[in-house]
Amino acid sequence: MPKLLKVDITDKIIGKFKEGYLELYSSKFRIGKLHLKESKNQYELSDGYVHENGRLYLIVNLQREQINVHS
Repeated sequence: MPKLLKVDITDKIIGKFKEGYLELYSSKFRIGKLHLKESKNQYELSDGYVHENGRLYLIVNLQREQINVHS
């Protein structure tokens, strides 16, 4: 099982208003959308990002793949 690190990036997120949603950016890269709805807001995030308890996290895989080289 890979070793994963969850990095809190909530305070570094920038949102740009669009029609009915916010585009979410981290370091000038779009990482997803926040759909604004009256009943419940919905996050649509790129792979490697998660939303938990009102915070946004970047998931980093700390385990390197081992390469077998045969002579």
